Amino acid sequence: MAFVGKWNFDREENMKEFLVAAGAPASAASSIGRTRGSVEYSQAGNSCTIKTVSSEGTLERTFQFGKPFEMEIPGYGKKSMVVASNEGGKLVFRGSGADKITETREVQGDTMVVTLTKPGVDIAGKCFFSIETSRRRK
Repeated sequence: MAFVGKWNFDREENMKEFLVAAGAPASAASSIGRTRGSVEYSQAGNSCTIKTVSSEGTLERTFQFGKPFEMEIPGYGKKSMVVASNEGGKLVFRGSGADKITETREVQGDTMVVTLTKPGVDIAGKCFFSIETSRRRK
């Protein structure tokens, strides 16, 4: 999986605006601009783990593709049941119920782009991460 390794936060685009439009409390959404940190992906057999370390704390998600699990979206302030899938090399988390937020992660060269969308919300939020220097692709 192209995601395996450690990624460092670079920047965000429209995250606060997206989160507020999607129904997040403004106080929770405003923390996204101050959050800096890293994301580390690992895979063992059918299980994948995403460990996010930031100034807000550590969040670890372990999941299997196609099996529902509970996930919290940082800055959103809510947990949702989601299903993870690998769609054309993109890691996609689709929420269910009232919080149908979709989180798509894709690798573009040495950058991972995380995009959040929600039906009825006209803006998408994005975060950009760079692969840790020691793991840069040739």
